[in-house]
Amino acid sequence: MSLSALSPVLLWFLAGIVFLALELVLPGLVVFFFGLGAWCAALALYLVPMPLAAQFLVFLAASLLSLLLLRSALKKVFLGRTLDTDAMDKGVPAGATGEVIADILPPAAGTVKYGGSFWQATADVPLTKGTVVRIVAKSNLTVTVSPVAPEGES
Repeated sequence: MSLSALSPVLLWFLAGIVFLALELVLPGLVVFFFGLGAWCAALALYLVPMPLAAQFLVFLAASLLSLLLLRSALKKVFLGRTLDTDAMDKGVPAGATGEVIADILPPAAGTVKYGGSFWQATADVPLTKGTVVRIVAKSNLTVTVSPVAPEGES
């Protein structure tokens, strides 16, 4: 079966699928609108027989209109939002504790699990894996910790 034997409506529809697949590979949320334009051309051709030049005109007009009208709204939906500040930048809550995951042997840093994340950690005293620690300070991506005294000790 040759390409010329396919219906022009089907060709426009398949072109739309190709454009949408390309959007997954190419950044920028632009090729997506060419896919919408191709589908509009397929729909227009399905409803009203028209010459090739008119099909391309419908394709270009629909692509540009959808790009101008929908891009900013869809970009917010698909690209998401980012926070300007790190959640930890507001300070560590009083009494926040974590657990040592990799030994901390000063002056070398270790790793602490805190707030569902793993943090590079420093301490004034050696701390072994499994030790419960209190978060004392945070500087960039490193936290400073101190051991939590077990209950009954002061």
